[in-house]
Amino acid sequence: MKGIEALSTWTLRCMAAAPEQWTAQAWLTCLRPISHVYGAAVSLRTALFTSGLAGTHRLPVPVLSVGNISVGGSGKTPCVEMLAGRLRERGQQVVIVSRGYRSGSMKPAVVSDGKSVRYKPPVAADEAYLLAQHLPGVAVLTGADRYRVGEVAIEQVACGVIILDDGFQHRRLHRDLDIVLVDAVNPLGYGRLLPSGLLREPPEALERADIVVVTNADAGRDADSAIRAIRQYAPAAPIARAVHRPISLIDVRSEDRVGLERLTGQRLLAVSGIANPSRFEAMLGRLGARVAAHRIFPDHHRYTPADLEFIGRAAKDGGASMVVTTEKDMVKLAYLDIAQVDTPLYALSISFELVEGADLLEAMLSRLVQPSAS
Repeated sequence: MKGIEALSTWTLRCMAAAPEQWTAQAWLTCLRPISHVYGAAVSLRTALFTSGLAGTHRLPVPVLSVGNISVGGSGKTPCVEMLAGRLRERGQQVVIVSRGYRSGSMKPAVVSDGKSVRYKPPVAADEAYLLAQHLPGVAVLTGADRYRVGEVAIEQVACGVIILDDGFQHRRLHRDLDIVLVDAVNPLGYGRLLPSGLLREPPEALERADIVVVTNADAGRDADSAIRAIRQYAPAAPIARAVHRPISLIDVRSEDRVGLERLTGQRLLAVSGIANPSRFEAMLGRLGARVAAHRIFPDHHRYTPADLEFIGRAAKDGGASMVVTTEKDMVKLAYLDIAQVDTPLYALSISFELVEGADLLEAMLSRLVQPSAS
C-alpha cells in the first residue's frame, strides 16, 4: 500500500509539473497507453447503458447524486452535507449512500441510522463518519453496490430521499437529479483520462448533468475559464457557483470550537492527506497564519503512530505554535495517541456555500421531493 501511495503521489506531481519537467512528461507519456485502454472500457460501458443493454434499477424513493468527472477534491462531501441539511429542513428523512472509500468493508454497512453512529474509522470511511457526526437525524450507509445499499437503507432505516455521495459514474442506480461538481482551478483534470490525467470520463459526460456546480469559484479568473470549458461539452446545462468557507477551528483533543482569529499571526505546521493540499495551505494563509511547513500525506491516508510521532517532531523542530489539519484528517488522527504531539492540534472546519444559482438548485430540490406533512 505504501508503494501505491508513493507512486500515486509522484504521478500527481508529474501532472502538475508537466510540461515544464521532462521527467514528468516522460512518465505521463508512459501512462498514456493505459489511459487509452481505460478510455475504451469507459466508452464501452457508456454505450451499454445508453443502449439499455446494461440495466439501470430504480428505488422507490427519490435519488439525487453528487459527483464529478475527475478524481480529486472538488468538494463533494461538503456539498452532500449542505444538501442533506436543506432536505432535512424540508422535513425529509434523508439517507446518504457512499461507496466508503478505504473503509473496513465494501459490503453494505449502516455507519449511522440517524440516531447513533455505529461505526468509526477505520471500519467506517472518513467521509462517511464525518457526515454521520455532522448530520444528526440523517442515516449514512456505505457499500460498493449503491443499489444494494439503497435497498438496505429502505429495509433498515427511515428513508424518504437518498443522496449519493460520489455517484455520477454509478449508473446502475437510477437517479432523479444529477449534480456534477467541477473544480474551477482544474476543471477538466489536465484534459486526460486516468491514469495520465484525472478524468474518470471524457468531458462529454457533462451532458448527463442536470446542473453543474463550479466549486472554488473565488479562485480569481479560473471560474470564468472553467465555465467556458464546461460550455464546450454541456452548452445547455444550468451552472451554479460555490465556494468553501472556513467557519471555525476544532480542538482535536477536546473537540471545542474556537474562532478563526486564533490563526492570526501564528506560526503553524499544516498537515493534510487530501486531494488538494495546496488549496488548504493557501486558505490558512488567507486567514492570517504563517505556514512554516506543510506535511503532505496521500489522499485518504491512514495515519499510523509513526506518522503522529513524525508530525510532533516536525512541529517542534519548526518552532510551530500550533498544528492545523483538515476535518477529514482529524477523524483518523483522533484515534491515535495524540499526546505524542505536544503542540496544540486543531482542525479547520469549512462549509459549502452557493454564491450563484442557489434559487435554481432550490427549485430542483422542490421538484424532487414533496414537503413532508409533519
